[in-house]
Amino acid sequence: MDERPSGITFADLLAQKQWSDYTSFIAEAPATYAAEVGEDIQREEALRQEIRSSILEQKFEVRRFEPLLKEAEKLLFSGGVVGIDGTVSKYRMLSGLRCQIGIVAVNYANEKVRQSYFISEACLQTATEDVVEALRRREARNRVISDMVIRALLLYREREVAMRHEYRDAFRMLHGPLLPFELMTGLGRLRALEATLTILERGIEDPKCFSIISASSQDDYLTLGMALEKGEYLVDPGYTLGDEVADNPDFMAEGKWRPSEFGRMREFLHRYASRILVGVIRVSERPYVFHAHRESFDLAAAIIARDALLQREKGFPLLIDYADTLCSEYFPAGDFANLLIYKLAKEGHLLSQASERMMRVK
Repeated sequence: MDERPSGITFADLLAQKQWSDYTSFIAEAPATYAAEVGEDIQREEALRQEIRSSILEQKFEVRRFEPLLKEAEKLLFSGGVVGIDGTVSKYRMLSGLRCQIGIVAVNYANEKVRQSYFISEACLQTATEDVVEALRRREARNRVISDMVIRALLLYREREVAMRHEYRDAFRMLHGPLLPFELMTGLGRLRALEATLTILERGIEDPKCFSIISASSQDDYLTLGMALEKGEYLVDPGYTLGDEVADNPDFMAEGKWRPSEFGRMREFLHRYASRILVGVIRVSERPYVFHAHRESFDLAAAIIARDALLQREKGFPLLIDYADTLCSEYFPAGDFANLLIYKLAKEGHLLSQASERMMRVK
């Protein structure tokens, strides 16, 4: 069985267009690239029309968001919708990673919540006088905190803020997948699954929590979205986010899980994730994937659309962009790094701890 995508080999990739001298590259590359993009645009438009007629209208429900826009507008501008986003600042030292997480929740009544968290890998290590053990702990495979763990901490804290008591009556719009991969893996030896699934279950039990994904890697969904007209969104009510995760053989392979965790995940997908629907919405030129509870799915789509109409060219909810901007204002990555750099310099250890890239002359 040929497992290669479309039969493509590495040799095929090497055999594509190349230039052996810079003069030819300068003379020919612009026209070559322009022609290739032009041909691609034509192919995509033909594909869009075919998808619209043979897949979109046959296998999905295509709905329009205008009927609920007034209700969504009232919720938004009365402060009844909260946008939540977070940011991470990292600084790596020989003793371990230091990290600052900042979370902002904001609405159009200008009510804000700002939560900040500090994580130090060095503080998590138990003291040891065995120098060999100290070196072993600094091997890459023995590090406590990876980039994936940091992302999981950020996503957990965002959902923790969404569960705050003062937001119980508001709709909460999160940025990214409603059930992130990082919070469904257990994070290996950290044994995080019970804690992370519990926070996800709390969010699912509240139909007013939903999410919009700005940079989805699911190009199949986005291609379907390009076949939508502006003002439309699509959904398959019979295929939930739980089904999507369960159908992923790489993720739900029993041999990759501890037996108890595999059973816990299957229960979670069946009892909770099965309530979440996947939609694709197109307000302007670009479609976006969103996740929402079955009970509030259509209103969530209308809230996304009404907020996105405030920046029509982009077609993405302004409230999430607003929260993101406030994250940069309240928790700038440069400030966190500079605080640590200042302390290192004051102690005479900056040159030994700073990265080569940071000290390059620009």
